[in-house]
Amino acid sequence: MTDDSRKAAELPTWTATAASILNGCFGDYLNHRENGLAIDMAFYQRGSLLRLTREGLRDACPAPTRKLCVLLHGLCCHEGVWNFPGGRARTYGSSLQDDLGYTPFYLRYNTGLPIPVNGKALDVMLEDLLGSYPEPVDELVLIGHSMGGLVLRGACHYGTERDAAWVKSVSKAFYLGTPHEGAALEKFAHLVTSVLHAVPHPVTALVGDVVNQRSQGVKDLRHGAVINPTDFTGAVPWLASAQHYLIAGTVTDDPEHLAAKLFGDGLVQPPRAADNVRLFPGLGHMDLAHDESVYGQIRSWCASA
Repeated sequence: MTDDSRKAAELPTWTATAASILNGCFGDYLNHRENGLAIDMAFYQRGSLLRLTREGLRDACPAPTRKLCVLLHGLCCHEGVWNFPGGRARTYGSSLQDDLGYTPFYLRYNTGLPIPVNGKALDVMLEDLLGSYPEPVDELVLIGHSMGGLVLRGACHYGTERDAAWVKSVSKAFYLGTPHEGAALEKFAHLVTSVLHAVPHPVTALVGDVVNQRSQGVKDLRHGAVINPTDFTGAVPWLASAQHYLIAGTVTDDPEHLAAKLFGDGLVQPPRAADNVRLFPGLGHMDLAHDESVYGQIRSWCASA
């Protein structure tokens, strides 16, 4: 791996961190007001915007391979969440590049927008990426942390609906701490606002209004919304042509502990046991994005047929 490609995993500036938090909380409002702080969906390398042109991709990927992996962060985050702790410029993407020859791409997006809106935008972004990439793409691996997993599911659905070419390249999708059944914390926030608004007092109503100002992206986590209900009725199918893997953590080292069963990784409850599910006891929600043992499992699944 070259020095330049290793720098692709470096942390963005503190301003990017602040903007990502602000967008997660109020991103739909910022976007509606056309505020300059609203984040536009784009791929970033070395903390800078990546141009999705053949020239831009050649500059960013001097040694492009025919296998790609795309990484999507979660709520209030940016691509820096993938960095391993300790100041090392290493991520799941750069590790897959070193070990298995995948060329990584890191998405940054406004996590306060409705999840279906981001899913539709990602569908178009992936089409542009593969259309401008300087090599034919044989395989595309998608890795989503938390909300990012829902966004990539939405993109796969919308891409399938319009028979997008990029969808046919997806071989595997990884969901790290993704609330497919909804996030308990957002369900609690919804309950709190409902109770506060039910109390006939101006102070409690005001507090309820303040809490309810959270972004639509946050609200969509309540039920794990993937697409707009007006676009599709019924359960959203998983992309049939790809293999899907779920990775989860728990707040305690004992997965049978009551706290682990109730709170999961602190934000998302673990999925039911299955061959495509791996549970990592003692790993919190954010840890799932940059952990050696999690990477080992991802690598193992990527290396399998």
